[in-house]
Amino acid sequence: MEKKTAGCIGTGVMGSALMNAVAKVAGGAQVLVRDADPDRTREFCRSSGCVPAQTNREIASSVRYLFIAVKPQYLKAALEEFAPALDSATVVVSMAAGVKIEAIRAFLGGHAKVVRIMPNTPAAVGSGMIAIAPDASVTEEETRELQRLLSAAGLTELTGESLMDAVTAVSGSGPAYAYLFTEALADAGVRMGMPRAQAIRYAAQTLKGAAEMVLQTGQHPGALKDSVCSPAGTTIAAVTKLEEKGFRHAVIEGAMAAWERSRELGK
Repeated sequence: MEKKTAGCIGTGVMGSALMNAVAKVAGGAQVLVRDADPDRTREFCRSSGCVPAQTNREIASSVRYLFIAVKPQYLKAALEEFAPALDSATVVVSMAAGVKIEAIRAFLGGHAKVVRIMPNTPAAVGSGMIAIAPDASVTEEETRELQRLLSAAGLTELTGESLMDAVTAVSGSGPAYAYLFTEALADAGVRMGMPRAQAIRYAAQTLKGAAEMVLQTGQHPGALKDSVCSPAGTTIAAVTKLEEKGFRHAVIEGAMAAWERSRELGK
């Protein structure tokens, strides 16, 4: 029987976001999925066009790219369960924070083709950042195909596995930092008299636009910041206050805490 293109164990926030993207590229009929919650599986398949699987072993034996979207603490049990049914040519794609390829391979009984990825939740709207760290056994062609399958989820980039904990802290957890800033900026607008919905819209669009400026112009964020700060103007007054309150330091320390937690999860 010809294998389907992809499958995913777990249809939570990240699993569903990535499989929606893969379904757009490969077609829903080419994507097998299963969640521990049967109702969630059925609901996701209804909305995405993907195909429900009865067991994890069914997925493992039936697809070319097998995505594992379970929490790190459940990863070992999930991998060991379906390992006997895994085809040796299948590329196993793990998005578990902190868990290294070496450990994943051991849980799978020595399976060679393993890739670690670190996506983030904006993949659900096609604006994700997905770091890809393939094992040496994964061919360049297989890696390119994985990038193609994930292309509808956002930007993909190859990186060394040694940087995956940093990726987790910067982009994996990063949307939460952006949401905090967006909410705080909107709160300031409400305090100044703006209606809540308008304040959120203005804050969110401003963050989106600022991010696009960084990506499209290639300029350093500091230079772009300087271009907004007119002499004795409103923006430099705000930037001065943010620096006074330790804004930059708080962001760095927050990301460092995420990095340290990711490293702990890998032990």
